[in-house]
Amino acid sequence: MVRAIRESVAARLERVAAGESHVDVPLSVQEQQARMRAYVAEAVAEWVQRRADAGQAPLPAEQERRLIRAVVAALSGLGALEELLDRDDVENIHVHGCDRVLLELADGSVEQWPHPIADTDGELVDMLAAMFARHGQTSREFNAGKPLGNLRIGAGGPLGARVAAVMEISDRPRVAIRRHRLVDVGLDDLIMNGTLDPMLASFLRSAVRAGCNVVVSGGPAAGKTTLLRALCSEIPDHEHVVTVEEEYELGLHLGPRLLVTPLEARPANSEGVGEISLDDLLKQTLRHSPSRVIVGEVRAGEVTAMLRALGNGAAGGMCTLHATSASAVFDRIAALGQLAVPPLAIDAAHQWTASAIDLVVHVTRTDHDSSAGRRRERFVTEVIEVGPVGDAARPDTTRIFAPRPADGRAVPAFPPSRDLLERLERAGFDRSLFDTAGAGPGFPHGGGR
Repeated sequence: MVRAIRESVAARLERVAAGESHVDVPLSVQEQQARMRAYVAEAVAEWVQRRADAGQAPLPAEQERRLIRAVVAALSGLGALEELLDRDDVENIHVHGCDRVLLELADGSVEQWPHPIADTDGELVDMLAAMFARHGQTSREFNAGKPLGNLRIGAGGPLGARVAAVMEISDRPRVAIRRHRLVDVGLDDLIMNGTLDPMLASFLRSAVRAGCNVVVSGGPAAGKTTLLRALCSEIPDHEHVVTVEEEYELGLHLGPRLLVTPLEARPANSEGVGEISLDDLLKQTLRHSPSRVIVGEVRAGEVTAMLRALGNGAAGGMCTLHATSASAVFDRIAALGQLAVPPLAIDAAHQWTASAIDLVVHVTRTDHDSSAGRRRERFVTEVIEVGPVGDAARPDTTRIFAPRPADGRAVPAFPPSRDLLERLERAGFDRSLFDTAGAGPGFPHGGGR
């Protein structure tokens, strides 16, 4: 029924638009949306009346409202997903075919949505194709020729949501949607939600203000992007920030900061042309005279351009990277360097890393089940300082913050180098915090690493 009403309203909108082609001042987007919603309400009311005339049971008011929302969403390419994207407690949406929808909530629990997302798998594919065509900065294709799709959509919050979809290469069309729940976030917010303690927040705040180059590492959905957003909130307003992302996720250009140049990669079209990669964007960044370069996530051979931008360009750059620990970042960078064209030799990758990166901040996620339900926590577990390449042909490191044995949260372990400590002090850090809080073996009163 959603499809039939959607097609009827779409045809009416096309006829009206064709009759207005001569109008000098076209309708605004808001006026077009209002017209569409009015037409949908009329079409649904007519369908309800036809049911009544045929002797069928009246449609409950809530079901009628739900039908209107579904048709409006279908016309916009979001379908029944729009209702789920508006829920503040939803973190991830998993669609396994038209009739199986699982919601991963912010507390870590999983809820099965009792309603189908579309009438058939074919209708789901049509809905996704419309979504990819109409949403995002550029139109993208999702069809048999392009069965893998990635997209950022505007629904679901100020920064929207990230969509990954597949068809034909799986048994059914499948979609994973990640909502960006925490957008306007600072380090104080992360203290409040338990990601950081005040001392670690003070350390990281000073590191950003001192112009340290920082890699935020962690596993999938560990909170890397949220932490990176919070770190970016400490960048002085007068600095020009260039962000480089596969799809916009950081959202710095949506806030009050004036000097932001956001760059977003673009996939090739069905003919295989028009691609603009992260590597292309990173090579372009220094031409924009940035104070800092922020890379949303480094995933492949663009790591070489990223290291070059951080090592030879402006100080204070940051990025995120998938890794199992802070120390695993070095092998991860070396492995990604092998994907570059030409490949970056492993010893060169370590040399570039040592010269380009000052700190690695590792964040993790844990889920706890109890009689009270599931509790999800995200927190920083370690921070390491990156030094020159040592005798092992890898960058030497100092573990400034290490996991606390009781819960894995980052606590002071070893003092930073004199050079780094002096940089932090000039940016406002109080070195006496290490004297009073130090609990690791690198401090006079000892403790567990």
